[in-house]
Amino acid sequence: MRKSIVSKTLLILGVLALAAVPLFAQWHSDTRISNTSGTSYAPYNTGGWGVAADANDVYIVWRDYSFSQYVRAVVFPIGSPPAAGSGTALSSTSLSYDVAVAAGDGTNAHAVWDRSGNLYYNGYNGSSWGSEYLHTSGQNLRAQSIADISNGTSYIATSGSWSYPGFVYRVCYRERSSGGTWGPLINAWAPTSSDYHYFVHPSICVTPDGLRHISMGIYRSAGPSYTIGHMWSSNGTSWSHEYLLPSYSAYHIRPTSICSDPDGNLYIAYMDYPSPYQVSVIDNVGGSWNTPVQISNCPTSLYYLSICCDTFGTVWVAWEDRSGQTYEIYYATRPKGGSWGAPQELTPNDGIVSRHPNLTADPNGNVHITWTDRRDGNYEVYYNWYAGSGGGPGGRDLACTRILKPLGKITGDPVTPSAVVANFGGGEDSCYAKCVITGPGVNYDKGNLEGIVYLEAGEEDAVSFPSWTPPGGAGDRYRVEVTVYLWPEKTIEDDDPSNNIQVEYATIESAVQVDAIEVVKPVEGSVVDSMTPEANFKNVGTEAAENFYCYCEIVSQGYHTADYLDSVPVASLDPEEVKNVKFAKWICDDDASYMATFFAAIPGTPDYARILLGKELSVMFQGTPLVGIAESADALRIEVTGPNPFIAGTLVSYAVGYPISTTIRVYDVTGKVVRTLHDGELSGYGSLYWDGTDDAGAELAGGLYFIRIITPGFTKTAKVVLLH
Repeated sequence: MRKSIVSKTLLILGVLALAAVPLFAQWHSDTRISNTSGTSYAPYNTGGWGVAADANDVYIVWRDYSFSQYVRAVVFPIGSPPAAGSGTALSSTSLSYDVAVAAGDGTNAHAVWDRSGNLYYNGYNGSSWGSEYLHTSGQNLRAQSIADISNGTSYIATSGSWSYPGFVYRVCYRERSSGGTWGPLINAWAPTSSDYHYFVHPSICVTPDGLRHISMGIYRSAGPSYTIGHMWSSNGTSWSHEYLLPSYSAYHIRPTSICSDPDGNLYIAYMDYPSPYQVSVIDNVGGSWNTPVQISNCPTSLYYLSICCDTFGTVWVAWEDRSGQTYEIYYATRPKGGSWGAPQELTPNDGIVSRHPNLTADPNGNVHITWTDRRDGNYEVYYNWYAGSGGGPGGRDLACTRILKPLGKITGDPVTPSAVVANFGGGEDSCYAKCVITGPGVNYDKGNLEGIVYLEAGEEDAVSFPSWTPPGGAGDRYRVEVTVYLWPEKTIEDDDPSNNIQVEYATIESAVQVDAIEVVKPVEGSVVDSMTPEANFKNVGTEAAENFYCYCEIVSQGYHTADYLDSVPVASLDPEEVKNVKFAKWICDDDASYMATFFAAIPGTPDYARILLGKELSVMFQGTPLVGIAESADALRIEVTGPNPFIAGTLVSYAVGYPISTTIRVYDVTGKVVRTLHDGELSGYGSLYWDGTDDAGAELAGGLYFIRIITPGFTKTAKVVLLH
């Protein structure tokens, strides 16, 4: 007898004890979007969205460090995501940040980003993207948020310093008509220099009555501080504004996210204050602002979130959560006229980092999400979608939506492989599944124990396979593939064959585990101009850890990325032993938010990614330029202007504002110096050639390298990929 979704979920939880791995009635399979040699990031430090959708197509944008053109995009029909790849380049250079996208009229989409305080745009005309267009320059603005209405008109909100270098900020607004005409840049909220405001990355939406609404985090010296603001306008020229929360209610340096439901009610998601920062939502349902509702419940602070509303009036919020081993994507929903539901996992608690969610809804009632995921070694962009009753493929569509076991870290004990199968088609259907496990010493190929599974439209069920015992040892990795076949046809050729197969990986956990357990410097939420990063690491495993490295990575969350990576070798660390590690000095060159991540790992090789030995630990802090450094930052530049990636050789261009002792070196991913390109006084502009060899003339292994220009008290870094 078939059971409802609720009953099946209860059965699954009871029989398989999967409380930490919830099932999703209409989520499809996770789909990898980017597949490149370097790091790919879904947008995160912006009030905009990295995914948009109209009635027919999905538009995804991201930043990719594999190319000299950072901003990338893919477009595909709803229900038919493409094979993972490099996407289409939207920008012309590498230093491009805070990308966002919007779609409205069913034939066009619009992407925006910033570079060095200038604002850029690119448009999709229904068949291809155009060329990068500089629509605003010289205004020291960043982090655009964009919203489209049905006729293709784009509304853009952005912020930046108003009386530089006094750092009094303003919120600006600009429109682009469906015909391509740009309106003037409007100072929508521009306080005087005597009224200090710090506006953080505005988010914009349009209600059905045509009103433009903007939300943002605010720090104001006169109060309220640590709050969020709301602005609105009927014409884009005259704006009103209000402070929504009392002082010290919101973690203002994290972006907000705003949306409207079909009735014109507003919902603003933000990180509350004090620590641990949690996801809260404030709305004006009923005509006035209501008491905020906290919807996350994590023991540690959260940082990035996204909100949208579907055509049925259900509001969706997604965020990165630390309730499990590491960052995972969670979400919660509020049905029209209802209350917020409990948080649910979208990505499994498997110890693999999943961050930076971006949500959107299409006119058919479907909801789409992208995020940054590390399951493939590199950070890559992933996608999934939730099929509403108005859209998605029809006919027959059977799928494997998730592998439950084995997954992530496993032991050598017997395990019962299991997965979730679903029916996304238009009527009742039947299927069966096969599980194939390959890896060291195994060739497992079994059918599901339940035999033929019958599913109503929109239903899902858990299936299990015969017991399997991993034959290998610590560190062995296994590929787990589950395929759903139509019955009685015994084929996967339904309306969407791409979701019939799901692949995951399981690794036998090692008795060696070194965790970053405490960050000494920087302190969470502190303001830092320079520091010596410091953390404590502990071997929580049962065997001694030998010949590994402790790492510190600092990444700018703003439009200037001063990539910092340092590593300290450790010869041995006994079980339960704690080691304090100090890293090389870091100096801030930009007024921006930063994330410092500490972890222990075995360095990678050209063929394999770096192997983590335990849990990462990250803290967020605010950077402020060291006195004298901001001026040096403007005068010091380094950029890979030759091929990148390269095979035979590449050019490294530099700019040094005045004669000074300068070193330009190449580092591998462990932080080891492999080549010195220059060591001595330097000034002006120039280029250096690097042929991919070390100081001894030996050819280096392919992979990621860092090129650093170093002057007394200041450093800048560029990335380059060597291919063989």
